[in-house]
Amino acid sequence: RADVIMGIRGLTAFLDRFPSVWDTLVLKPLTPAEIKEGKQRTIKLAVDGYALLYYLYFSNNFNCVCGGQYGQFAEFTRTYITNLQKNGFSLFVVMDGTIEEVKEQTVVQRETDLVKTVKQLTSAEKYWGKKALPILCRHVFVEVLQALNVKIAFVDGEADKVVAALARANTCCAISKDSDFYVLELPAGYIPVDMLEVNRSGHVVAKRFARSRFLQELGLKSELFPLFASAVGNDFVGLELLRPFHVSLAQEEATLPAGWQGGDKEPTIRDLLIVKVAAFIAKHETESAAIKAILEAAVKQHEQDVANGEEVKTTGDEEEGDKAQVFTKEALEEAIKTSIEQYKLDPALVKAIGPETKLTTGAKCGMSPAVVQKFREGNFDAKTINVLTRGSFWCGGLVEDVDAESAWSSSRPIRSAMYAMLLEGSRKTVSERVRVEGHKFGEEEVEVASSSPLPFSEVLKGADAAKRRKVLFDVLGEAPANVPDNLVLAAACVRYWIKTQAPITSVEVAAVLATMLQRDEDKNIRPSKEARPGWFSIKFAHRLAHLQTTFLSANLLDEILLHPVPAINAAEAYDGEFCHRFHHLQFRAKGISALSEQLRKDGVDWQTFWSMYKAVTDKLDDKIKGSIQENLEGGIMWGPSGPEGRDETVEKNVDLSKLVDAKKGAQAKGVTGGLFGTLLGDEEDDEEDEEEEEEVPVKPASAAGESAAVDDGKKKKKKEDEDEELAKVLAEMEAVDSKRELQKKKEKDRKKKK
Repeated sequence: RADVIMGIRGLTAFLDRFPSVWDTLVLKPLTPAEIKEGKQRTIKLAVDGYALLYYLYFSNNFNCVCGGQYGQFAEFTRTYITNLQKNGFSLFVVMDGTIEEVKEQTVVQRETDLVKTVKQLTSAEKYWGKKALPILCRHVFVEVLQALNVKIAFVDGEADKVVAALARANTCCAISKDSDFYVLELPAGYIPVDMLEVNRSGHVVAKRFARSRFLQELGLKSELFPLFASAVGNDFVGLELLRPFHVSLAQEEATLPAGWQGGDKEPTIRDLLIVKVAAFIAKHETESAAIKAILEAAVKQHEQDVANGEEVKTTGDEEEGDKAQVFTKEALEEAIKTSIEQYKLDPALVKAIGPETKLTTGAKCGMSPAVVQKFREGNFDAKTINVLTRGSFWCGGLVEDVDAESAWSSSRPIRSAMYAMLLEGSRKTVSERVRVEGHKFGEEEVEVASSSPLPFSEVLKGADAAKRRKVLFDVLGEAPANVPDNLVLAAACVRYWIKTQAPITSVEVAAVLATMLQRDEDKNIRPSKEARPGWFSIKFAHRLAHLQTTFLSANLLDEILLHPVPAINAAEAYDGEFCHRFHHLQFRAKGISALSEQLRKDGVDWQTFWSMYKAVTDKLDDKIKGSIQENLEGGIMWGPSGPEGRDETVEKNVDLSKLVDAKKGAQAKGVTGGLFGTLLGDEEDDEEDEEEEEEVPVKPASAAGESAAVDDGKKKKKKEDEDEELAKVLAEMEAVDSKRELQKKKEKDRKKKK
């Protein structure tokens, strides 16, 4: 599901300037005295899960370019939900399930659009406002909700109508971000998710749509609201079909409601159109009479356009969600009636959160009550159920190098093993929907083995945990030793990643492992920035995208094996900004203390890091460029070949004691640059820089001087920008360091007082 505001075109913006049709509710937590007196407050909410998920991630401007800020997102979500609960709100969150066949082309188009968005995010100068939800966000979101005992249910298909049906059946507010909810007659009303705010003091400010007041302001009957929405234009009635009707209203008077406030801004064309459509429909007593009038006006205008040679031909450049629709009276009538039907709620939809399902599978396990229950509760992923019931796996878009092979490719062997386990010979292939050549979202058929070492039906019957663990690591590779239980699966995935992405650099591995070992309190107080860092590396971003798809695929395999090891918690295992910053600060680092000092500033214990690094890279030296080794002065340091294996002038068997002596001698003489500063001259650095520069065609002598000046200016500006960005990063690190020391001092003083 893409981050788009679906529904009635222009209505959300129109209502934003219509304060009189909103009721404001302000709540604060009950005081201890009120609780002691026995006061209680319960406000039920039926919540569209994906709408809340997108709102929480992007409203706080978490960075998405670097791959995801899962720890900070988890903490923000936890705080938001906890504050709602303290104020008496009880949430029932409904999540989208499988992708229905009728929606597949829409999803394909949105994923194709997302590929273009990712291209802009990673390389364009103008990328503000572009967003790509990190692929593990939904898993983090669900884990937080489950930990807070929030009721959650995955439904067979889309969640929006189920949310509305639950809200109506339980007389509670609906929460979503779909303007179609304005149309629905819900007893307790509708609150757009971005209008359910929690301020810093923990108070809740909510704005609820006053449906009856809005209709009164526009002079519309309640039963005509669905027709009004359809005639303005929505997901079911495209602009091409409605154009003749809309043009026919051009000469009509537009009187804005008294409560509507434009401020200094003039009303937009769509604002005026909304008012005109409402006035046109309000003239008619019944829905059928209004539809007839709309069709007559549209046909008359269309005939005039044809006669005047002004008929608009379909170009295929419609707004997102529109279908190319050629105007005919019959096509418009059918679209309007289909649209009106969509606003009718079937009471039976409330059963969509229960044990019954319309989903079927040919696999031996079937859609048993146990499988359905795990799916409903979020313990069997919707992607897995999509494989079981539809034979397809959706490789959702993520930030990667869209000019390279999809980052989902390297983890396919993991998913292939999962397909064989799940399907048990019931299908020969699974269709993976994935980015293909040409920046498009396409389809690749993956052959499925007819048998598996451990079929899913046997797992459900209670297969031995040791056997399930063996199957998991037979696919991923040997589990690294001496790694904390909560990081075993993540560490195994890093080993898998090293093998599939080889040659990889030691600084890339170090950045990933340091991320896993940073302290939660440091991670949570570090601010995230939406902007793309000046030192963002598309090459490293693509490699990290491969790692994230490996994390997700391994988690799915672990899930259908009923967790022989704890699942990867993305909030602990991945931090995009941290990874990129660590890599940037260390990929050319020199000096005995560079690595140890970086780990210290990031609050990572070097001994724990060193133990994990050795475990993860064991027997993989031939796949890693660069190295890390122990420092004779204590701590660890980059090895003789440097963080990226570029400093080949240093022999691997060099006597470290002599290097340490050389460093001390250099310091006495005032030589800077640390250990590697004594070994590498400026000439070698310059040669490396020259080798990395792209070759450019020789320019005519007349243009050479001017071009050189321009290039020098650009390089200087880029260098200044990077230096400024780096200075900010270092300042933030020092601030975190100072805050950590202050917290330690306070804790020490507190213990003394005790």
